[in-house]
Amino acid sequence: MPLNLRRRFGGRTPLPPLWLMDDIRIAPANYASLRDYRIEHEEVHVLERPLAVDRQYFLTRGTDSLKLELALCLEGAAAAAELLFQRGENFQREADPAAVQDLALTRGIGDIGVAWGWNDKDRNGVAGFVRHNAMAFLQGSYEALLNQAADIDAGLKSVPAGMGPSERDDRSFDLPQPETALRVAPGGRLDLGLARVPTETHFFMASGGSVNRDPKQPTFHYFRAGLIKGPQLITVLRVGSGLLPSRQTIRITIE
Repeated sequence: MPLNLRRRFGGRTPLPPLWLMDDIRIAPANYASLRDYRIEHEEVHVLERPLAVDRQYFLTRGTDSLKLELALCLEGAAAAAELLFQRGENFQREADPAAVQDLALTRGIGDIGVAWGWNDKDRNGVAGFVRHNAMAFLQGSYEALLNQAADIDAGLKSVPAGMGPSERDDRSFDLPQPETALRVAPGGRLDLGLARVPTETHFFMASGGSVNRDPKQPTFHYFRAGLIKGPQLITVLRVGSGLLPSRQTIRITIE
């Protein structure tokens, strides 16, 4: 029988309308169940559906490995739950529905939480949960996953929460304020300039064109306009070593 987490867990209880208001960083030394692990590699992305800053950690301890995905969903707790369901239902192999644990009910992990081991021959498993508007998804040794999920959830519960949104309003490029629209011809180039914090990672969502790096100066960015005239928006999300982004909205008119 296919695993349908939405049907089993979705909409069962209202999710708290809270947003994490401070940055989230994972350091194994801060968690009892992860102290013997080390981060071999990590990646940060922005997911567009649902909109989220997503950081993936690949950790090892001897021959054991752990993959941890931590996502801060900028559209709230319901989006975080949707991302949890996506991750849980995205495996090519099917879990036994009878083996799926309700982590929120049985262990108090997350506002919604699920976990399962694959089978008797495979000691690995999955644990995932939502706390406010953050989603954590772990894959590794099932014997260790539940303690690891509990420790990470305890860390998230210590982060200040409020009515949102989970982002900082801060400019990444020195441009006129949002109410002053910039103008560019169809197909033209509009310089955004040098990033104010070049050491951080920048993500761009642009309508009516694309944002590119200047090949001669990688920290210099510009907007290449499309051919359709009208008002356009560029959303810049800047991320440091954690998950909480800084957002800048740039208004452009192609004319």
